[in-house]
Amino acid sequence: MRLFLTKVWGWDVPVGPLQFSTRGWRENAINMLADGDRVILVGTKGDRTPDDMKGRILGAMEPTRDRVMSLDFPVIRVEGDDKDGDYKWPYGLNNTRAWSFPSRPLLSELTDRRFSMDSAQGIVSLEDEEVERIMDLDWREENLLKRTAHAEARVNPTKRAIAPPPTTSRNGVMHMRRANAFTYAMKIEGARHRAFKIGWAFDYKRRTDEFNHASMPELGGLRYVPVFFQLWDTARMAYSMEQLLLQEFTENRHPENQEIITGIGEQKLMEKWAASLQHVRANHAKSVCET
Repeated sequence: MRLFLTKVWGWDVPVGPLQFSTRGWRENAINMLADGDRVILVGTKGDRTPDDMKGRILGAMEPTRDRVMSLDFPVIRVEGDDKDGDYKWPYGLNNTRAWSFPSRPLLSELTDRRFSMDSAQGIVSLEDEEVERIMDLDWREENLLKRTAHAEARVNPTKRAIAPPPTTSRNGVMHMRRANAFTYAMKIEGARHRAFKIGWAFDYKRRTDEFNHASMPELGGLRYVPVFFQLWDTARMAYSMEQLLLQEFTENRHPENQEIITGIGEQKLMEKWAASLQHVRANHAKSVCET
């Protein structure tokens, strides 16, 4: 096992992937790493790093050479993490394990070596004496972030979980709440006024078929057409986004069916959809880090 070092703006747990700003820096790291190698994360001394993390040894990762995209994980994004609307460290390597260092010693207490700019963009190999001093620290193992359900479905489309069977038991209900689910928005074609149906379901395609079967569009009834859908890790998250959207359109909800909104265009719906999606993601990332 060898140790490498990289510099970061901060440290959060559960731990996401090892992140890089470009494919080139990621490929360079892949060429340097072997199975079991670990990367030590040290806070930079710049303004973006919190004062209690500057120059300190914060954590460690045991990365694989499995290429991932950073935003496939619910990483916390703060102001300054984006450049021209794009995340600054989009390229990642998946981790098998991660640790934090409760004492957070200053790097300067363990070595007097000055590290080059390569340590801010990529990884730099540590020398034997530096490795010995770091290995003597208290290593606390931490949990890892998992890919979001949406990302997992994209990466492994054949592994899409089916909707859980109906249940009335407490354990069954709790399991259903933790199952993958969608938030959806459907355009209702054939209505006298422009209308959309907002809701959540374990399988939005099946829900669409159910609505269309009941309304019989072939005989002149309404037709439900999905326009937006988002796969979430849990039904709780899908429900949260549904409720946020419905609250945004309180004045537009149909008196006979509170999940149908009227009097708005698709562009307005798209704007509120994007805002609600980001809100749920941010709340989820915050709650994950607090547990």
